[in-house]
Amino acid sequence: MDECDNLLADGGGIDVQFSDVSYSVSVWTPGRILGPEKKHILRNVSGTFRKKQACAIIGCSGSGKSSLLNFISGYKTCGYKGDIIINGQPHNQKQFRKELSYIMQEDNLQPHLTVLESMEIASKLRNCTIQLDVYHKILIKRILDNLKLSEKEQTLAGKLSGGERRRLSIAVELIRNPKVMFFDEPTTGLDVVSANCVVSMLRDLANCGKTIICTIHQASASQLEMFNALYILSPTGQCIYHGQSSRLISYLSSVGLHCPLHHNPADFVIEVSSGEYGDHNETLVKYINNGKSNDWNNDKSIENSVQMQSHRSNYSRHKCISKFFNELRILISRTLIISSRDSDFIRVRIFVPLLMSFLFGSVYLNIGKSGSFTRDNVIMLYFSMMTIVYLSAYSMSIKFPMELLLMRLEYFNQWYSLRSYYTCVTLMDLPLQIISTGLFCIVIYLMTGQPFELFRFLMVFLMLIVTGLMSQATGMLIAILFKNFLINTIVISSIILPLTIFAGIMLRINDTPKIYSWIYDISMLKHSMQGILHAIYGFKRSELPCPEIYCYNGSPESVLKDVSMSENIFWISIGYITTVFLFLKICTYVILKHKLS
Repeated sequence: MDECDNLLADGGGIDVQFSDVSYSVSVWTPGRILGPEKKHILRNVSGTFRKKQACAIIGCSGSGKSSLLNFISGYKTCGYKGDIIINGQPHNQKQFRKELSYIMQEDNLQPHLTVLESMEIASKLRNCTIQLDVYHKILIKRILDNLKLSEKEQTLAGKLSGGERRRLSIAVELIRNPKVMFFDEPTTGLDVVSANCVVSMLRDLANCGKTIICTIHQASASQLEMFNALYILSPTGQCIYHGQSSRLISYLSSVGLHCPLHHNPADFVIEVSSGEYGDHNETLVKYINNGKSNDWNNDKSIENSVQMQSHRSNYSRHKCISKFFNELRILISRTLIISSRDSDFIRVRIFVPLLMSFLFGSVYLNIGKSGSFTRDNVIMLYFSMMTIVYLSAYSMSIKFPMELLLMRLEYFNQWYSLRSYYTCVTLMDLPLQIISTGLFCIVIYLMTGQPFELFRFLMVFLMLIVTGLMSQATGMLIAILFKNFLINTIVISSIILPLTIFAGIMLRINDTPKIYSWIYDISMLKHSMQGILHAIYGFKRSELPCPEIYCYNGSPESVLKDVSMSENIFWISIGYITTVFLFLKICTYVILKHKLS
């Protein structure tokens, strides 16, 4: 980006000021019994990041760079103390988020979308439109040209180099033309040439009137010169410098710290903060007043720079009447594109139940036709239900956390509403759940010789569908509550396994101590089994053929009586399981919204 493109310029500009910011976390130390110890990450730091400046937050590992960036941007606020002032006014987080973009260290891109598709979908979501007009197509082309991505338009994001992915992450955020851009270690993992290109790009964005704030783990001398301002943190989470990058050496010299000739100033100041030249941190913190002093941060060239004119589409200011439905259509379209190129998960979801159904069918071949094997048939139906329960719960608990990080960042950058995304996830997984359960049910039903009556098959299929959806909602809720996959697995198993005991098959209701009998009334799996058994053996089914002289279980009524499920409450069970499913989905939405806020 050699010159400031007026399509990216914004004359408004935002100054971000923060004061007395503190942040601490609880850590457990060996030998401490009573409780965790408080570890202070940031200690009452203050500072100002101005418009038309590319500002770098520098410090050694653990100094609180990312923590400070998260608080200023509003990405994380729990556990923080301090004040933020935007353009001299009290901080309004909801309004401020409309003017910012946060680009994390990991390139959170959809790997199965091309560069052009990523830009077009981002533009559609930003502007809430199904079809892009000429203005937005030109804007996309100009951004890609400026970021040197035009030749990669048809390349999948997952096949780009590290530097290209970083530039694409910036490109999709430039669609909205944010006034403030936050970058968490944008040069980490890049070679020198790519890193210099990214830093140069940040400087050019600042020249366009934006406020650029980023953390840098390790900067070369040439990269340091590209930044207008530096904010340096000590290992104790205090500010030891806040000012222009060009005045850093003079600042250090003023307190008796002379940077050796041909030595990288960035490396030198990190070495100073780490105590390699003695303990000077306290002196530096007092000298810069822990970031409150602006003596070294005055830059008249920035203040007198040419004011760029803003060119925003009238359409972007147009209030979208059907915002939810447009966002939903765009998200569904994006999901379909991704699914068509990454079909491994879909294949597994379909072929694993299909494989299990053939396995069960070959083991329990035609047992449903004989009255001699009714107990085995009941157990087979129970195992079939449990297969759907486990596959549904674990498929969602594995899949959803993989999407959560990208969704959280897109939601924070206001690509779409949570309601649109949540509805899209629910709707797009429903056909897959129905298809996989349907194929499983058809094979099992035919191979095991269940009664060849359509209404009975449809009742079994319907009960397995609602049971699978309920189990899937459980897995999704657990995946949101616990971030660790191992914990998710243990918690889901701990929920499902006790319910298997009270499903009324392996442990019959009449054999259960009276004190536990009430659990059967609320057990979703018991309701599911009761519905399935009535679909197979209820509704006045005729006697089952039996080669034995006396066959007690040849009577369908006796089969239901044997498991203490004589009462036909099929539709009540459907309603109950559906109610639990809806309750879990609502709880998941509420908890997810709370975690993202």
